[in-house]
Amino acid sequence: MNNFFGVKLPGAKLAQYPPLMRVVVFLLIVVVLWAPFALPLYGLAGRGLLPGGDLFPTALLYVVFLLVLPRWERAVRAEPHPWAKIGFAGDRALARGMATGAPLGAVSIAILAGVQLSLGWAQLDPIGARGFSLLQIALVGALAATAVGWSEEVLFRGWLLRELGQGWSPAVALGGTSLIFAIAHFIKPLDAILALLPQFAGLLLLGLVLGWARRIPVGTDKTGLGHPVGLHAGLVWGYYLLEVGNLIQPTGVVPAWVTGLDGNPLAGLLGLTLLSGLGVLVFRWSRSPR
Repeated sequence: MNNFFGVKLPGAKLAQYPPLMRVVVFLLIVVVLWAPFALPLYGLAGRGLLPGGDLFPTALLYVVFLLVLPRWERAVRAEPHPWAKIGFAGDRALARGMATGAPLGAVSIAILAGVQLSLGWAQLDPIGARGFSLLQIALVGALAATAVGWSEEVLFRGWLLRELGQGWSPAVALGGTSLIFAIAHFIKPLDAILALLPQFAGLLLLGLVLGWARRIPVGTDKTGLGHPVGLHAGLVWGYYLLEVGNLIQPTGVVPAWVTGLDGNPLAGLLGLTLLSGLGVLVFRWSRSPR
């Protein structure tokens, strides 16, 4: 038995549970600890009394997740260094991974835009954001992209991939993590789900690419979160810069499903092709000895 926030949990027994059951138990613990604080916040948000609306209870949910995660690792697996197992492989390794992954993601989006411009499928927007405003967009986008990269990678390629890997083969764990990653983006009202449905294949493929990035060696015998965080952030930043900065506009020469429905490359043939090529590169990289 192990002490877990003052409650005794059968750690050794939980470790023997099927992977999906452990995931459910973990999430239930997070929700039970989060709900008493979150429900009043949602009530205030519903009455318009909470600045940011649902932002605070959502952020609180992630904070609770981060508090529970190391305690879960210690209680269930008697892991003395939980953050290292999750993917925090040292400051230098994380910095090197991010410094490599982020440019790769940004360059991938630049290639996507360059292909559209060279083929006449899009054109530079002459009235899009320029000068100082574009610099502001780039800085805000970099902060947002870094936050998204870290939060989603710790959740999916840090905790979930490791949890499913304790009982499933690496390939099945990666596939399951990628599927859950894609589905998680559809926890929305039905009309929003239907509008986002064309992105599902792209999100699934993106989950696989980021999972392979998680397996890129950062030393002789370990991997880390630096590469997937950097790659994820670079992709988000590049897309944010194009979308919010209004740098390019489709010309209508080809159907929207080629360049991306609603401007989202994850919902277009060109984006899926580029992501597939990126996946081949990252997969081969993940198989290298260093």
